[in-house]
Amino acid sequence: MALFAWISRRYATSIKPDGFGQGLLDDLRWIWRVRRYRQLTMTWRAPTPDEEAAIIADPLLGRFGDDTIGIAEIDGLRCIVRDRDWFGWPDPPRFVFFAMAGDRVAAAADFNDWPSCWTPAPPDYSIVTPTTFHSPPS
Repeated sequence: MALFAWISRRYATSIKPDGFGQGLLDDLRWIWRVRRYRQLTMTWRAPTPDEEAAIIADPLLGRFGDDTIGIAEIDGLRCIVRDRDWFGWPDPPRFVFFAMAGDRVAAAADFNDWPSCWTPAPPDYSIVTPTTFHSPPS
């Protein structure tokens, strides 16, 4: 027992916390929560410009992904999905999912395949102009 106490005191300070400051138990909770959220029916909406700016400015959320493609409210949590410009091996998966309870991250995970029970936010066609779809001259 004394050896275990000595080892844990010796190496406790050398372990660096990750960006979320969680331990193994928190990781297991997140895995369980993310699996549950992937099975729930969610309808996503596009973020407002203010929401997008707040997510980009957030020191934690802004590091993950390049564009916020969807926000959903479920079970009192604000769920956020961000898309990455660069993904696939050796880069991380295409999407990152966050479930936020206020300022606290309740769950987060990377994923490649969009769950079939999630309805994606409708595409933004605001950049499409009437001249975009002209037929070629015959």
